[in-house]
Amino acid sequence: MAASAFAAATVSGQYSMTVNKDRLVNAQMEPQNSLMMNGDYASTRYSKLTQINRENVKNLRLVWAMALGGMQDVGQNGPEAEVHPLVDNGVFYTSDGWGTLYKIDARNPNKGEFAWVTDPGVKHQGNKPQTRGIALWEDLVIANLPDGRVIGVNRNTG
Repeated sequence: MAASAFAAATVSGQYSMTVNKDRLVNAQMEPQNSLMMNGDYASTRYSKLTQINRENVKNLRLVWAMALGGMQDVGQNGPEAEVHPLVDNGVFYTSDGWGTLYKIDARNPNKGEFAWVTDPGVKHQGNKPQTRGIALWEDLVIANLPDGRVIGVNRNTG
Protein backbone atom coordinates (compact mmCIF):
# COMPACT_ATOMS: atom_id res chain seq x y z
CA MET A 1 0.00 0.00 0.00
CA ALA A 2 2.74 2.47 0.96
CA ALA A 3 4.72 1.66 -2.19
CA SER A 4 1.73 2.31 -4.42
CA ALA A 5 1.00 5.58 -2.63
CA PHE A 6 4.62 6.61 -3.07
CA ALA A 7 4.58 5.71 -6.76
CA ALA A 8 1.32 7.56 -7.36
CA ALA A 9 2.59 10.61 -5.53
CA THR A 10 5.85 10.61 -7.47
CA VAL A 11 4.17 10.22 -10.86
CA SER A 12 1.74 13.06 -10.20
CA GLY A 13 4.52 15.39 -9.04
CA GLN A 14 2.83 15.76 -5.68
CA TYR A 15 4.05 14.22 -2.48
CA SER A 16 1.67 13.83 0.39
CA MET A 17 3.43 11.26 2.58
CA THR A 18 4.11 12.60 6.02
CA VAL A 19 7.31 11.90 7.89
CA ASN A 20 6.30 9.33 10.47
CA LYS A 21 7.94 6.72 12.67
CA ASP A 22 7.97 4.07 9.92
CA ARG A 23 9.69 6.35 7.41
CA LEU A 24 12.28 7.45 9.96
CA VAL A 25 13.04 3.91 11.16
CA ASN A 26 13.43 2.83 7.51
CA ALA A 27 15.17 5.98 6.29
CA GLN A 28 17.88 3.98 4.49
CA MET A 29 15.17 2.54 2.25
CA GLU A 30 14.66 6.03 0.79
CA PRO A 31 18.19 6.91 -0.36
CA GLN A 32 16.89 9.81 -2.47
CA ASN A 33 15.76 11.50 0.76
CA SER A 34 17.55 12.64 3.87
CA LEU A 35 14.81 12.61 6.47
CA MET A 36 16.95 13.08 9.56
CA MET A 37 20.28 14.40 10.76
CA ASN A 38 23.11 12.08 9.68
CA GLY A 39 20.79 9.92 7.58
CA ASP A 40 19.39 7.45 10.09
CA TYR A 41 19.10 6.64 13.79
CA ALA A 42 22.57 5.05 13.72
CA SER A 43 24.05 8.29 12.29
CA THR A 44 25.78 6.31 9.55
CA ARG A 45 25.93 9.24 7.12
CA TYR A 46 25.83 6.60 4.38
CA SER A 47 23.93 6.89 1.12
CA LYS A 48 22.99 4.01 -1.16
CA LEU A 49 22.94 6.39 -4.13
CA THR A 50 25.42 5.45 -6.86
CA GLN A 51 25.15 8.21 -9.47
CA ILE A 52 28.24 9.92 -8.02
CA ASN A 53 31.18 7.57 -7.58
CA ARG A 54 34.99 7.58 -7.33
CA GLU A 55 35.39 7.76 -11.08
CA ASN A 56 33.10 10.70 -11.82
CA VAL A 57 33.29 12.79 -8.64
CA LYS A 58 36.08 14.87 -10.22
CA ASN A 59 33.58 16.06 -12.85
CA LEU A 60 31.17 17.65 -10.37
CA ARG A 61 30.53 21.35 -10.81
CA LEU A 62 28.36 23.89 -9.06
CA VAL A 63 25.05 24.35 -10.88
CA TRP A 64 23.25 26.61 -8.42
CA ALA A 65 23.60 27.97 -4.90
CA MET A 66 21.37 29.94 -2.56
CA ALA A 67 22.42 32.47 0.06
CA LEU A 68 21.00 32.04 3.55
CA GLY A 69 21.22 34.54 6.37
CA GLY A 70 22.07 34.05 10.01
CA MET A 71 25.81 33.69 9.78
CA GLN A 72 26.85 37.22 10.66
CA ASP A 73 30.12 37.39 12.57
CA VAL A 74 29.41 38.06 16.22
CA GLY A 75 32.96 38.47 17.44
CA GLN A 76 35.80 36.14 18.18
CA ASN A 77 33.75 32.94 18.41
CA GLY A 78 31.53 33.63 15.42
CA PRO A 79 28.35 31.75 14.54
CA GLU A 80 27.93 28.00 14.79
CA ALA A 81 26.18 26.11 12.03
CA GLU A 82 26.01 22.37 12.50
CA VAL A 83 23.05 21.84 10.26
CA HIS A 84 22.42 18.94 7.92
CA PRO A 85 19.76 19.97 5.39
CA LEU A 86 16.86 17.55 5.31
CA VAL A 87 15.48 16.42 1.96
CA ASP A 88 12.09 14.93 1.17
CA ASN A 89 11.24 14.33 -2.49
CA GLY A 90 13.56 17.01 -3.86
CA VAL A 91 12.57 19.65 -1.32
CA PHE A 92 15.25 20.87 1.10
CA TYR A 93 14.53 22.07 4.62
CA THR A 94 17.23 23.91 6.54
CA SER A 95 17.80 26.70 9.04
CA ASP A 96 20.30 29.46 9.63
CA GLY A 97 22.07 30.59 12.78
CA TRP A 98 19.16 32.72 13.99
CA GLY A 99 16.63 29.93 13.52
CA THR A 100 15.12 31.19 10.29
CA LEU A 101 13.66 28.18 8.49
CA TYR A 102 13.91 27.68 4.74
CA LYS A 103 12.03 25.40 2.38
CA ILE A 104 13.90 25.18 -0.92
CA ASP A 105 12.40 23.46 -3.94
CA ALA A 106 15.35 21.73 -5.60
CA ARG A 107 13.41 19.60 -8.08
CA ASN A 108 14.53 21.76 -11.00
CA PRO A 109 18.13 20.64 -11.68
CA ASN A 110 19.09 24.10 -12.96
CA LYS A 111 18.01 26.26 -10.01
CA GLY A 112 16.62 26.09 -6.52
CA GLU A 113 13.75 28.28 -5.42
CA PHE A 114 12.63 29.37 -1.98
CA ALA A 115 9.15 27.94 -1.39
CA TRP A 116 8.97 29.80 1.92
CA VAL A 117 11.15 31.45 4.54
CA THR A 118 9.97 31.69 8.15
CA ASP A 119 11.72 34.01 10.60
CA PRO A 120 10.79 33.03 14.18
CA GLY A 121 11.92 36.42 15.50
CA VAL A 122 14.90 35.43 17.65
CA LYS A 123 16.27 38.58 19.28
CA HIS A 124 19.92 39.03 18.42
CA GLN A 125 20.72 40.83 21.67
CA GLY A 126 21.70 38.24 24.27
CA ASN A 127 21.69 35.31 21.85
CA LYS A 128 24.34 33.76 19.64
CA PRO A 129 23.61 32.60 16.08
CA GLN A 130 23.90 28.84 16.29
CA THR A 131 21.99 25.92 14.92
CA ARG A 132 22.20 22.22 15.50
CA GLY A 133 19.71 21.28 12.84
CA ILE A 134 16.03 20.66 12.40
CA ALA A 135 13.65 17.71 12.32
CA LEU A 136 10.74 16.66 10.15
CA TRP A 137 7.75 15.08 11.86
CA GLU A 138 4.39 14.50 10.18
CA ASP A 139 3.51 17.85 8.59
CA LEU A 140 5.94 19.90 10.69
CA VAL A 141 9.45 21.27 10.50
CA ILE A 142 10.67 21.39 14.10
CA ALA A 143 13.49 23.67 15.22
CA ASN A 144 15.28 24.33 18.49
CA LEU A 145 16.02 28.06 18.45
CA PRO A 146 19.02 29.94 19.89
CA ASP A 147 16.74 31.63 22.45
CA GLY A 148 15.61 28.27 23.88
CA ARG A 149 12.24 27.96 22.18
CA VAL A 150 11.24 24.87 20.24
CA ILE A 151 8.86 25.57 17.36
CA GLY A 152 7.06 23.57 14.73
CA VAL A 153 5.94 25.12 11.46
CA ASN A 154 3.77 23.62 8.75
CA ARG A 155 5.90 22.00 6.04
CA ASN A 156 3.65 23.24 3.26
CA THR A 157 3.10 26.83 4.33
CA GLY A 158 5.93 27.72 6.71
